[in-house]
Amino acid sequence: MNTYSPTGCRFRLCGRVDTADGACLTWPGTSVFFRFKGKLARVNWRNENFGAPSILGVVVDGEERQYPVGGSGDGIAEIECKEDGEHDLLIYKRMEGHFITIKSVELDGELLPLPNAPKKRIEVYGDSVSAGSVVDCEEYAGKSDPEHNGQWDNAYHAYPQILARELPAEVYDTSQGGISIFDGTGWFEMPNTRGMESCWDKCRYSSYVPKSDWDFHFVPHVIIFAIGQNDSNPDPNVLYDPEKKEAWIKKYLEIINSVRARAPKAAAVMALTVLNHDPVWDEAMEEIKDRLGGESGRAYHFMYTRVGKATPGHPRYSEQKEMAGEMREFLGTLPAEIWED
Repeated sequence: MNTYSPTGCRFRLCGRVDTADGACLTWPGTSVFFRFKGKLARVNWRNENFGAPSILGVVVDGEERQYPVGGSGDGIAEIECKEDGEHDLLIYKRMEGHFITIKSVELDGELLPLPNAPKKRIEVYGDSVSAGSVVDCEEYAGKSDPEHNGQWDNAYHAYPQILARELPAEVYDTSQGGISIFDGTGWFEMPNTRGMESCWDKCRYSSYVPKSDWDFHFVPHVIIFAIGQNDSNPDPNVLYDPEKKEAWIKKYLEIINSVRARAPKAAAVMALTVLNHDPVWDEAMEEIKDRLGGESGRAYHFMYTRVGKATPGHPRYSEQKEMAGEMREFLGTLPAEIWED
């Protein structure tokens, strides 16, 4: 077996990956991709668990697989291909509640050159919908969530990753279930909740482990902002209070402007999801778009056909595909120069 570092030149890292000691996959959907000639890949990993028992996602030549990694500790995933030959292999962070480091990859053959990366680049700042929470429970489409413990979470089936495959594009999915804008609101890390204001610039962002800053080397053409549905906790009427609404909008604008300072040419797209929510949040997103200058400021507000009214539970795979398709069509209407470097 030949041993390789996942940070080597023939590995493609996508999403916010901490490379201080291997390739630590942090935000959902973060991944390592490579091509090899052979039949067997052995992935050595170290898991830091702070939620439900964890599952590592793997896609081999288009075939999706799951590898339980449980709680914190080290382990090995034996990935055997159906036949000896050339293979594409994607290792990705399927769910929330853990950070997993790919320490090394052992192959019974050799690495192959990478294909060219997609030319389009997108980043998504979102919550549990964008992260793919409870997405693989299709029999509950249009219904409230069943009892679950993370087993149906799958970032690969969330609209950012579907969009990435359909465009195609490189997509960095900076999303976390329960997250809001402000600390002290939402559901992320209850009871001491933390919002995007404390996480937007982080690679390792959970308070359960040492945090690390993100270096913003990935410069997107389009940035999708899909946060807002969790900000109704603990006060569902927060946007009906003019003073609180203004504070919320100003903080959202502060985060957007801070992100765009790292990508000054990027278009900003505000787009809440099809999960049921009060239309007041969509109205606030429209106001944010206007304050950013609208189309002249490369700022857009996109509303899905069933925004805020498709389901009381998390969108399932079919509903996520619906969102991805509509977002793809919308992005196709943007000026061509947006996709230019």
